[in-house]
Amino acid sequence: MVNTGIVTTEGCELKSKAYGGLIFHLFCGGELIFATGSGSVHGCLVSTDVTIGNYVLPNLPILAARDTEGFDGGYMSGILGLAMNKTSIDNQATPIDVLHTTGLISTPEVGFRLTRQGTGSEIVFGNPHSYPHADQGKKVELGKQGEDGLYRVKLDSFLAKSAVITASNVKMQDIDVIVDTGTTNILVSESMMAPLYAALCGMQDPSDGTFLAPCNGPVNPDGALALKFGGVTFPVKWEDLVARPSASREDLCHLRIQQTPAEDYILIGAAFLHNVYHVINAATGRVTLYGLKP
Repeated sequence: MVNTGIVTTEGCELKSKAYGGLIFHLFCGGELIFATGSGSVHGCLVSTDVTIGNYVLPNLPILAARDTEGFDGGYMSGILGLAMNKTSIDNQATPIDVLHTTGLISTPEVGFRLTRQGTGSEIVFGNPHSYPHADQGKKVELGKQGEDGLYRVKLDSFLAKSAVITASNVKMQDIDVIVDTGTTNILVSESMMAPLYAALCGMQDPSDGTFLAPCNGPVNPDGALALKFGGVTFPVKWEDLVARPSASREDLCHLRIQQTPAEDYILIGAAFLHNVYHVINAATGRVTLYGLKP
């Protein structure tokens, strides 16, 4: 699994260390813990040579797991963190740092193409802006927002049928978003849920408060939702938004637009990233979005 985002563990009184996008907490006996949205891993930090495709990364610090919790080894055997080195204590080298400083890649950039299938996704090291399926005519470069080590950029607005989605007393435009390959859904604040679902012909279930929308979507469903960045509009296919049918009504579905406790930013994961090719710069935090060629 490749993750360009991080989640820290609360309550650690001792020193924490970050390698790549991974947060480790160091205890006196050398025991380490790493926590993500997928669970936690306990183990020891070791340096070893790591091979990624044709690249060999010498002496890369990795966490050798002794036990795990909530970590599904059935579909992945580890996590490659690609967040910025701002998350690293004492300037520890991240995987991208090692690739760049050893001259294996010319710029500290990585490109991502996330397919809808279980296979076929691509990570592009070295000249990622020349990816053959990227639409060079539909491109936007987004500067980093904030001082953290995440890929945080500005979202102009959400669009429904080409119209900007607005709501009274809810900030729906010029929003900080974190681009995260380790997130499946589009995660928004609680106050944004009702306006977004209303724009998608959805509703809130009075019995349990969950938000639902027609499984088949509105008319022309692939044009129902788009995200605009830097003046460029990127539509989201309806198939990427539908999660699962409601238990109470088979014609209504839960969508991959769900709530996050954060109020000052949202997260955009695979539900959006399936529809673009994107490149991150681990040194500057800049994110470049491309449309996909037909």
